[in-house]
Amino acid sequence: MKALFRFIILALIATMFSACSSDEPKPLLKVGLNQWVGYQPMLLARSLGFYDKKQIKLAELPSTTDAIHLLQAGELDAAALTLDEALLVIDHGTALTVVLVFDSSEGADVLIARPNIKHLQALKGKRIGVESSAVGNMMLHSILKKAKLNEQDVHIVYLTLDEHVSAYKNGEVDAVITFEPSRTHLLKMGGHELFTSRMIPNLIIDVLAVRTDQLQKQHANIQTLIDGYYKARHQMATKTADAMQRMAPSVGMTPTELQASFKGLKLPSLAENKALFSGQPSPFEKSAHIILKTLQDTGEIDQPLNLTLLQNSTFLNAVQP
Repeated sequence: MKALFRFIILALIATMFSACSSDEPKPLLKVGLNQWVGYQPMLLARSLGFYDKKQIKLAELPSTTDAIHLLQAGELDAAALTLDEALLVIDHGTALTVVLVFDSSEGADVLIARPNIKHLQALKGKRIGVESSAVGNMMLHSILKKAKLNEQDVHIVYLTLDEHVSAYKNGEVDAVITFEPSRTHLLKMGGHELFTSRMIPNLIIDVLAVRTDQLQKQHANIQTLIDGYYKARHQMATKTADAMQRMAPSVGMTPTELQASFKGLKLPSLAENKALFSGQPSPFEKSAHIILKTLQDTGEIDQPLNLTLLQNSTFLNAVQP
């Protein structure tokens, strides 16, 4: 039933996009994102009027899985993804180019467990909820490796992000691999952190991935999207209280909780983002190859990938600081 409901929702979203395409001037840049706090500056930019709705449409989706399906179907032109998710999309035949690094997770991705589970080894025989995504599988692999367990030692329950809190609340799982805003909600319910992305540095990086075939067609809109993103980041730095107030409702958190959640993230400045894409190989390319090797080790990718078109710094270089 859940699968049928999700199919209907995705079909409705696709229909909405088709309708927008016929009624509004082209091109319209369609960007998918979930509730992850690192993506919220784009919603802040929209709230502040930096995006013309006839040029840019931000589609807020229940999970990254939904964004990936729509991206692969051509219903989205771009999506906010983790870098490992972007590599998997490329592996499945959809060429993507990364034009911006939103953040790197430094403790924001976590394993939340019930209070009676005191250490990772106690996960043996327990039900672990996790999203069926690259980042979810990467976290699960790292957790089991540290606990000296294998997948046969635990019961894996695949959940989309919007199911994490309810599954824990209803007793369907004993632990959940999750991230904000679910992390805050689960901690309020008495869960505690057993593992965080701080233990696997530089492996969870959030990026803006654009379908490579849209780079030229949507050049002006992509530039507007990134310009607006950095204007919103400036607002976050100079008018923090107002920015948090505007963003908090979309993630179901208080402004104070939202501000605290950013402490688990490294949000690169414009200069830092440019530096990530500079050099041969660039720091970004080095991270991509490390993540690709991890995906190959876990069996999620079993062939070499051509990463020559993976990054494009044109848009970052055009942003006025």
